[in-house]
Amino acid sequence: MNKLILISTALLLVATTLSVGQDNSMPEVTSGTIMEAMVVIITPASDIIWGVEDPQTDEEWKVLDDAAVTLMEAFEATRAGGTGPNDNAWASEAKFQSYVDQEMAAIEQSRAAIAARDLDALFDAGGELYTPCEECHIDYNPAVSAEEY
Repeated sequence: MNKLILISTALLLVATTLSVGQDNSMPEVTSGTIMEAMVVIITPASDIIWGVEDPQTDEEWKVLDDAAVTLMEAFEATRAGGTGPNDNAWASEAKFQSYVDQEMAAIEQSRAAIAARDLDALFDAGGELYTPCEECHIDYNPAVSAEEY
């Protein structure tokens, strides 16, 4: 429980560093790289999904849903690239966009499992999220594997 509170607090702090787009629907990484988004936003939120144990309360399930929403917003923001030297070139590639699509589908699966309070389905969705994350790391940052996050 303390770990969930600590991670929730960290996500809240991270979320406050994002600026909201004109339509208030998703954050924009205004001066960051895709790698910075990975380290500061995506990794902590993914860790919450992958580290789920046995949520019992509404608050514990909400932490999971908040992490999933954060992932959706962060992956959508990476679609446009970033300020890193290769970010915009990567984001223009169909393969990169395919990874984002796969990650988004897995996150939607996670949210459905969370809404149903189905822990087994959430574990399955976490597995579905892992594969495109690892493959993207192999293709775009081979020095880093998902296991290092």
